[in-house]
Amino acid sequence: MNDKTVCILLIDGFEEVEALMPADIFKRLDINVILAGVETTKIRGAHDFFITTETLLRDVSFADFDALMLPGGLPGAINLRNSAAVTEIINQACANNKICAAICAAPIVLRDAGVAKNKRITGYPDTEQLSHSPDFRYTGSDVERDGNIITAKGMGKAAAFAFEIARAIGIAEEKIRDVAENSFIKV
Repeated sequence: MNDKTVCILLIDGFEEVEALMPADIFKRLDINVILAGVETTKIRGAHDFFITTETLLRDVSFADFDALMLPGGLPGAINLRNSAAVTEIINQACANNKICAAICAAPIVLRDAGVAKNKRITGYPDTEQLSHSPDFRYTGSDVERDGNIITAKGMGKAAAFAFEIARAIGIAEEKIRDVAENSFIKV
């Protein structure tokens, strides 16, 4: 393992593929992964799969990770958005120039935390409502990176999203290509 770490926040209603595919890719890239439950360590996904995390958000410090990742899913993204603890760690992470990444419906969490203002963002097509705000530049791209904010459209882009997070925290492109090729994923 290298010294890079991604913390993935899980809450009831999270989209399982959007959390677990990136977690798997990170492990293949020798990136440490923290699965942190926001409210409990046993979390029900949007499709009724249960995941048990090794820790709770309250036990994680922004100093523990290089990137914070939010999976989408409904009502997962809404539950993340409504959590004061999630908003607090997002703001701390961004204030300390950590990568803050959200996929599918989860960019609404970054918007409401106030960290995506004037950034290029993307998300699930229904999140186009973000484009109606003068403070956001919704692009509709598959994956978008603007400074320390990374967003992606949804489940089908989870691998590309994970690789972009890996690039952002300094994983070599050669290693990314190797893992992608060995996993039959196009990058």
